[in-house]
Amino acid sequence: MEDQSILRRLRNSKGFTLIEIMVVLFIIALIVAMTAPSISNYFQVSISSAGREMSSIIKETYNSTMVTGRVHRIAYDFKEGKYWAESGPSDVLLDTKESRDRSERKKRFTKDTGSKSGPSFQLEKSITRKKMGLPIGVGFEDILTQLGTEAITEGVAYTHFFPHGMIEQTIIHLKDTSKHQFSLVILPVSGKTDLYERYVGAKEAFGGN
Repeated sequence: MEDQSILRRLRNSKGFTLIEIMVVLFIIALIVAMTAPSISNYFQVSISSAGREMSSIIKETYNSTMVTGRVHRIAYDFKEGKYWAESGPSDVLLDTKESRDRSERKKRFTKDTGSKSGPSFQLEKSITRKKMGLPIGVGFEDILTQLGTEAITEGVAYTHFFPHGMIEQTIIHLKDTSKHQFSLVILPVSGKTDLYERYVGAKEAFGGN
């Protein structure tokens, strides 16, 4: 009789433990269901905040270009998820694929001959004291320029600002882990940036391209 009583208690104990597990799993599922929209909303706020902060940096870069008379540019690092402002001499030409290829060839040559040349652009600490990081979960999707034939999706991309008031028209696309998208369209003259909480293509922004 005593053995049967022990077995009965064990069976009851196992049954109660199973119920506990089911209750815990139900609570976890309920918490996940309730917090998922909050997490999504958090990322949406983060990507919007990142876009607006970047827009402010773009405007400051434009203003600095007009005041100092030096060519400026904003660099966007896809791998690191960072961006920053740089300044260079007033006679710097627009950085294109061809000019970058020439620069790379020149670097290899100067390295071989032992000569040194200083960088044309340097971090503009009056605008960005350091490289600015995007929020956690937010990254660059791609960057389009009016002169480029294809979207840039890796490496480092640039937007150039010239003292005569012209800007390299650029579309910056941000994305986050919740599949939100955000577009910054830099206008070519005013230094103004139009913001969109969606993906804006080159045809829409540049018109007919």
